[in-house]
Amino acid sequence: MSELYSVRMRAAQGGPHEKGGHHISGAERIVKLEEVGTIAQSLTDRALHHSKGTADFINITVDLIPPEKITYIDCLKVEEHKTSSISESHQLVTELLPGPNISETAVLKAISLLKGLDKSMRGAMLVDAITGERLDTGDRGVRVSHMDSFDSYALGDNEHMREALVLASKVQSADGIVGELCWSDDPDYTVGYVACNGVYHRIPNMKELGSNIGGRVFFVRSNIDSESVIEYLERAPVLVKR
Repeated sequence: MSELYSVRMRAAQGGPHEKGGHHISGAERIVKLEEVGTIAQSLTDRALHHSKGTADFINITVDLIPPEKITYIDCLKVEEHKTSSISESHQLVTELLPGPNISETAVLKAISLLKGLDKSMRGAMLVDAITGERLDTGDRGVRVSHMDSFDSYALGDNEHMREALVLASKVQSADGIVGELCWSDDPDYTVGYVACNGVYHRIPNMKELGSNIGGRVFFVRSNIDSESVIEYLERAPVLVKR
């Protein structure tokens, strides 16, 4: 196999994220050498033409990934749901997630954590799957990174869904994570999802149209080694195959 490179973009308005810049966009791919330039250009274009505004800070990072470092995982199965309101969607979340590994208490706490955000987090909150207690601190959260699909086209041409499906698949492959709840911070995208038990449940009407606040919650077992889970999510190169 030819050498692969991780190409990552993050963009903000009002300066870099570290200096208080407002997060606009982030995306990444794992591609062959000859695709690096084209992908870097397309990610830059995306940052400059985003529904959340035009970025004035764009950071593109390119790293070579040794083939032996890549983990190959299976893509989650997809189930589409239909709802007619936000309350119906959130009710559906409380029916899909609870089970032997996740309590209804934790799910209700997770929904209220996301609804209570006054600005979007760059990463995900880690929540104890039984007690609902938040285990991470601050507003950065856990940034899942270094992932792509083995054959992007097999996952369809909906960019939002493809990226969410790749991310959710990596998250669910992490030892100790038993579920995820997410809705987007893009103001014109109200679809969210629940991931658990090998299934990605795509759910419409998860928030108000026009809202630029979104986030994700990872439900984790009480006894996990948080540091090794975070290391895997943020650093381990993963390719998802259908």
